[in-house]
Amino acid sequence: MERVALREAALRVLTRVLSDRKTLEETLEDFFRSGDFDPQDKAWLQEVCSGTLRYKGRLELIIDSIALKKKPSGGLRKTLLIGAYQIIAQEKVEPAWIVSETVDLIKRKEGQAPAKFANALLRRVADHAKEWRAMELNPAAKEDEIADFCSLPFWLYKRLSKSHGRDWVMAYAKASLERPVTWIRAKDSADASKWGEPGIISQSYRTTEKCAIPERAGFNEGQFFVQDISGQFLVSEICREVAAKWGEKFTALDLCAAPGGKSMGLAWNGVQVTATDKDERRFKMLRENIKRAAPGVQIIEKKNLPGLPAQNLVWVDAPCTGTGIIRRHPDVKWLRREEDIAKLNSVQKSLCLEGWGKVKSGGFLAYTVCSVLPEEGPLLLEKILPMVWNLRKDRY
Repeated sequence: MERVALREAALRVLTRVLSDRKTLEETLEDFFRSGDFDPQDKAWLQEVCSGTLRYKGRLELIIDSIALKKKPSGGLRKTLLIGAYQIIAQEKVEPAWIVSETVDLIKRKEGQAPAKFANALLRRVADHAKEWRAMELNPAAKEDEIADFCSLPFWLYKRLSKSHGRDWVMAYAKASLERPVTWIRAKDSADASKWGEPGIISQSYRTTEKCAIPERAGFNEGQFFVQDISGQFLVSEICREVAAKWGEKFTALDLCAAPGGKSMGLAWNGVQVTATDKDERRFKMLRENIKRAAPGVQIIEKKNLPGLPAQNLVWVDAPCTGTGIIRRHPDVKWLRREEDIAKLNSVQKSLCLEGWGKVKSGGFLAYTVCSVLPEEGPLLLEKILPMVWNLRKDRY
């Protein structure tokens, strides 16, 4: 695809995410399904859009510090964010090409005057790219400026500072700006070197191949699946705890199973797994992944859950703010709102009570979220435990 057209596609993706509040993953899937993108184009879009969203707050701080009173907005601002991200983060790409392509797109969409403004601004970004890469927080910065430096929405920065302290937030923000590592769990460990660098969990590997995961040898045959090392660790630890009481071939219900990593991990550990999910789009992904890598998992629709017998383990990996996975899903930072927490808490409580109703006497309920907010973790459990206790005391 022609470079300026590809840049315009990136602008449309960002607009869909930031203005229409669609997830980056879903938006890219829609674009790739409907457009003529070769593998290189897809990789470029994924990298540029993810990176721009990851660094959005800091990029805006940089752009506004250069623009001063004439702060850009709308499509112009989003186009400048993309260009600024490339100039600062993609050191091997010639800055002049980025400036030229960005200015051409802005001229086409916004006109001559905005294009001149963009040209001057991006050239200043390029002239000081090295300093921007090594940018440090101004000791006199106000709270909103600190949030931008951390590339966090202000509400999230304030909440995390209150619950964890500023030093923790700074470390969290720094880690979230790094590119994520891709981890896989492989079925066959006989030739471990072909999978990548071994992780701390048996048959977990940090992949070093550059090709897209679905194009990698063994993917279609179900020889491996993608799962972050934290998820693999949880599967391993939960299996160990439950197996100590019920034996290795215990039964488990994965109540919020999509896209299937937990169910596949449990099944590969010898567990008899039943999986379900309420989200229709994600339910389709669950079916595809289970069929490919763990066909022994029983998949049922949520409406059929009442007929399922009680299980040794019910795992509730509940919908949440996703604040624990913003390195891999940077769009989460800008899609979530503070008011979402109360709504999600209600869903989390409901799922825990629903899951508890399917736990066999003496069995286990596992509750997990991809969140660093206490309101979705320990504080929520403090509220749920008395409700569970009153529901079925004999289950303890």
